[in-house]
Amino acid sequence: MQISEEEVHIWQVSLCDVDPEALTKQALSWMQANEILRYERLVSLRHRLEFVLGKWLTRICLSEYTGLGMGDLQFTSNAYGKPQPREGLGAQAPYFNLSHSRGRAVLALSLSPQLGVDIEFAGRERRFSKIAHRYFADSEAQDLLALSGSAQQQRFYELWSLKEAYIKARGLGLSIPLRSFAYSLLPGRLYLNEMDRTCTTHRRWQNWQLRTENPFALALALQLQAGESSKELRAFRYQDMSEYSEETVAILRASV
Repeated sequence: MQISEEEVHIWQVSLCDVDPEALTKQALSWMQANEILRYERLVSLRHRLEFVLGKWLTRICLSEYTGLGMGDLQFTSNAYGKPQPREGLGAQAPYFNLSHSRGRAVLALSLSPQLGVDIEFAGRERRFSKIAHRYFADSEAQDLLALSGSAQQQRFYELWSLKEAYIKARGLGLSIPLRSFAYSLLPGRLYLNEMDRTCTTHRRWQNWQLRTENPFALALALQLQAGESSKELRAFRYQDMSEYSEETVAILRASV
C-alpha cells in the first residue's frame, strides 16, 4: 500500500468483524511491555477488546505501508502522549492517529504530521447545556442550545468529535483550551475559527465530518503544511483480520 503527498487515508474495523480470541492472542504476541500493562489494567472485557483492536489496526495498517512485520513496529509518545513510530520505518512511513469507541476503531494516515481523527458513540444522553457552557466556545454553545431533542444530541457529538480531532492533530493535548477555537456547521460545510492564534501562525486546515453508521460521529482534522494544497480523502475497511476493501468516501461536511 502506498500513500501520496496529496492523500489522507482512513481505515476502519469493527469488533463484530473480527475473532476476539484470535485478535487478543495475536496482539499479546507483539504488544510492547507498556501496552500490555495498560491492557491488564483494563477491567471490562469490552474495553480490553477495544484496546487491542486499536493496536491491531494501527500495526496492520503501518505494516501495509512500510513492509515491516507487526511485531517489528515500536512506538514512542510525545510529551503530551501522542503516539508516533520510532525511527527506522523509512522516509515514506505515514504519520497516523487512532480513535476507538464502542467496538469500532478508526485510523487516519498522512504524510503530513498534524493529523487527528475522532470517533464518538453518539447514543448516550448527557447534560449537554452544562458541558457546552464549560467546554465549548460561546458561538458553539449558542448554536447547540438553539436545538432540542435528538437534533441537539447529534450536534453535540458532531462538535465534540471535531474538537477532539483538532486537539489530536495539534498534538498538545488539553494544554489547548477547548474554548479557544470554534467550529461553525452549515449544510455540507464547516468553518474553523482559531481565536488563540495570531495571523502569522495560522495555516490552512482541512476538516471533514464523515457520514458513518448510527449512532456514531466521525471527524478528521489535518493542518496543511506551507505550500501544500488540499488533500484527497480515501477510505478503507477491514471485513475480517485479513481482508479489506476500499469504500466510497461519504462526506457530511468539509471545510472550504
